[in-house]
Amino acid sequence: MNTPKTVSELYPPKWVKAVDLGGRAVNVKITGVAVESFRMPDGTFRESAVLAFEGKTKRLILNKTQCKQLAEITGSERFEDWVGRSVSLAPARAQNGKPTIEIRPPHGDGKPAGEASGEAQA
Repeated sequence: MNTPKTVSELYPPKWVKAVDLGGRAVNVKITGVAVESFRMPDGTFRESAVLAFEGKTKRLILNKTQCKQLAEITGSERFEDWVGRSVSLAPARAQNGKPTIEIRPPHGDGKPAGEASGEAQA
């Protein structure tokens, strides 16, 4: 058993961020979609869809734009129809200038990229 040497190793982040993609698009296969409640800075709660990916530990909290992108790619607004589909996660900039993740149709052969091939830790 390896002893953690950093805070990040002891408490690894569980959410995918744009920086995790290493500046390039990464193919992933969706294995689950859940709707979870998140506490906002003002103390209110908001529900968001959350994606889980094959072979990945980090999940992605979707915003409205990302949900619409997935609905367009899959041809369905039903979360259950997204499971099993491969998509490409790409680093992008939101209208407010902050880093975000754009969801696109899969690139290349459409197969999920493996961590062994040097892909990001999404």
